[in-house]
Amino acid sequence: MLLNMTIANFKSVKSPQTISFEAVKDSRLPASKVLEINDRLNVIKTSAIIGPNGAGKSSFVRALEVLKRIVMAEDGPENPLQGALTGTTFAYGIDKATPATISIEVLLDKGEPGNDEKPTTIAIYTLKANKERIYEESLYYILGTSKKLMFERKLQDDGQYAYRFGKYYRGEKKRQAAKLPENRTFLAGSARKGGQTSLELYTWFEKKLHILPMGVSTKAEAYACEMLKAHPGWGEQILNYLWALDITDINRIEVRTNDKGEDHLRFTHIYVNDKKAEGYASMFAGESLSLRRLVVIGFAFFEAFITEKTLLIDDFGQLLHPDVLCHLVEIFENCDKQSQMLVVDCNPSLLREGLLRRDAIWFAQKDQESSTVYYSLSDFKGARGRITTQQRYIQGAFGSLPIISEFWFTHDGTPVEPEKKEEVSDENA
Repeated sequence: MLLNMTIANFKSVKSPQTISFEAVKDSRLPASKVLEINDRLNVIKTSAIIGPNGAGKSSFVRALEVLKRIVMAEDGPENPLQGALTGTTFAYGIDKATPATISIEVLLDKGEPGNDEKPTTIAIYTLKANKERIYEESLYYILGTSKKLMFERKLQDDGQYAYRFGKYYRGEKKRQAAKLPENRTFLAGSARKGGQTSLELYTWFEKKLHILPMGVSTKAEAYACEMLKAHPGWGEQILNYLWALDITDINRIEVRTNDKGEDHLRFTHIYVNDKKAEGYASMFAGESLSLRRLVVIGFAFFEAFITEKTLLIDDFGQLLHPDVLCHLVEIFENCDKQSQMLVVDCNPSLLREGLLRRDAIWFAQKDQESSTVYYSLSDFKGARGRITTQQRYIQGAFGSLPIISEFWFTHDGTPVEPEKKEEVSDENA
């Protein structure tokens, strides 16, 4: 599970900004919305980043996406940093060569209470790089309450890397370090060579971190087909899930393979008021964008319901009704696995009372330098009386609202102002 993430000099974020998914200790907040790890650590099931368009909400998503892309890059002559970090350094900076920094804290093992030989294990992984080379890379473990160095790699003035290894590190060291290119991570290199320490976090990137496609592309359809072929029984589950969202005219979802060996998802629609009608079939690409998105989210939920996943969904409410959006959160909250969901959206419906904990809600807005800052709703005192959190947000109590100004279209430099209607007096009305 993702516990904390810090980014700096990345896209719209300049100075280091941290978002935490650890629950604050407050008995007034619902305990049912957190996963208890031990007596010191609880993790929030569902968290949201909210803010206006262009505020930098998605910079957080892109940073985690870039980090996964670099770590999981296949061996080869291509530079994975070039594709992942091009154009991602701070957008308003003068020096575009300044490296970006991305650091994450991940729960690898919740451990066993009272067993010193199996403590809670948290990995702290940091990567500092630009599109040309890696400047710093490190992995620390927090074992129980002790922070231990696993490995550290820093670029020196002479262009060579200085390495440090902790006594708890398990895996190949000097030989792996000697032949590692400047654009490849030591984490991936050592994990692929069977290094036990690196492999634990590498496996989290590979199998547990799931950044959803937007739900309208061929990639989204391929994912849905893959899930349905691997779990044929999920076809019925998807139908029940859609019914729960008031989509009631679909009675079959199946994978069809064409002559080229390509898999496509086919939906069979029925006429609810005419049981004798045969209905009609439609392919994934022919369905509405909202339905496609809901199906992809549904399959991602099903995965999280059977195995640990960290789901990351950008533009969560895109094309979705606010009530459907909130119900999706409620559905995920019933997950009894060690899974979490992190969503990004500009829809204030996520502030509906009782939907999310206060410490699960983060805001994004631009400062005077047009750099993104993140801050938590839990930093604000709760209001007394009948006014809701959503109403307070709309009234501007928490910031993170768009600043809207008037606009007039100009043609050839000549302003074209809207026509003013002639006022009608009450006597002539």
